[in-house]
Amino acid sequence: MKDMLKGRVAIITGATSGMGEATARLFASEGAAVILGGRSADKGGKIASEIEVLGGTARYYGPLDVTSDESIQRTLDRTIAEFGKIDILVNFAGKTFDAEGLSAEEAYQKTMDFNMTGTYKMVFATLPYMKERRSGNIIICSSNGAFNPTTPAYDYHMAKAACESLTVNLAMDMAPLGIRVNCIKPGPIVTAFWDELMDDGPERDALFDGIAKTEVPLERLGTPADIAGPALFFASDLSAYITGLCLYVGGGIGYVYAHGQSFLLGKTQTGK
Repeated sequence: MKDMLKGRVAIITGATSGMGEATARLFASEGAAVILGGRSADKGGKIASEIEVLGGTARYYGPLDVTSDESIQRTLDRTIAEFGKIDILVNFAGKTFDAEGLSAEEAYQKTMDFNMTGTYKMVFATLPYMKERRSGNIIICSSNGAFNPTTPAYDYHMAKAACESLTVNLAMDMAPLGIRVNCIKPGPIVTAFWDELMDDGPERDALFDGIAKTEVPLERLGTPADIAGPALFFASDLSAYITGLCLYVGGGIGYVYAHGQSFLLGKTQTGK
């Protein structure tokens, strides 16, 4: 299909890398005017230029900090000034702070501010423009680990669990206004997110291979493009009768056991 988002205006946070970048490029190829939200001016400008060269419409209005009301409103104001509306909001901005040398309390607060409160701020700052037109589409990003963790990540997973609660509550509240709200729950996706946890190299390759073979039924890690496709589905009219859905996108994680998981589960159940 082509031009699935023709004439629509989409703001995407976390759009200067990983899942957000892949989604921005796909949305633009499907006809959307894409506003790139992200903190890296160099990356934002570069991605916008590349999309424009390919015939798409993309804007980077400067660094977007989802923890700052002023920064959020600046992006919204410029979007409305140029395009007059906001049809789609995709919230991919998110990260951990474990590798930044912070105290446990500081890491907790920054993780909550960025992943939970930042999503809340972005959503509720955008809603008035959608309510005015009685139309809109909001996509929120959680994590497989929020309710199906393969390893503990308390602060991050707590924040992402809150995003799922926001999804279902908002979907119920906004449905009469024609505003749909859905959530993507990524499994293990290879993005720059991992760079903060460990260096690239044989050790990380071995970890990725172990995760894929043990935890993922499809036996491979995901790519940003694997997330962009479901985001397009939620943003388009293909999902016009869907709201409040939290969708696992992890090669089967969340729905079925992987071969390694089943093996380990069997040993645990039998006490061997």
